[in-house]
Amino acid sequence: MQALYEVELIRLSDDLLGQNITDDIMEKAEKWLAYFAASLDVKFEEIVPSFIITELITAYAMREVCIKKSYGANAPVWGNSTQKTGTLDYFGQKLKFYEARIKELENRITPADLTGNKAGKNGYRSVELYRG
Repeated sequence: MQALYEVELIRLSDDLLGQNITDDIMEKAEKWLAYFAASLDVKFEEIVPSFIITELITAYAMREVCIKKSYGANAPVWGNSTQKTGTLDYFGQKLKFYEARIKELENRITPADLTGNKAGKNGYRSVELYRG
């Protein structure tokens, strides 16, 4: 199977987080992608490279970096008591952004987006109505 994404392009997509992307983080992002694909009845092997896949895997990877940097071991303590928000944790702020981005993408992506129009389960539930 050909690569679904280019790691270097993902690293360059965010100045703050990109330099922290490791192979372990990319492996975990792939697992998240496989988990999401399985929820749409798509096997990981059936996923084809595309812009939308790169966007989703990037969001997964950046989220993992944010979690490690903001909440993980040896995470820096941020804060400024003079501000009303009480935080200068840029990783925490970016985490919110990437969580929202993932939610948006997962709600929009269909099995056809993952497989390149190969048949799969509908991305939504529907019931046919018969009138008569």
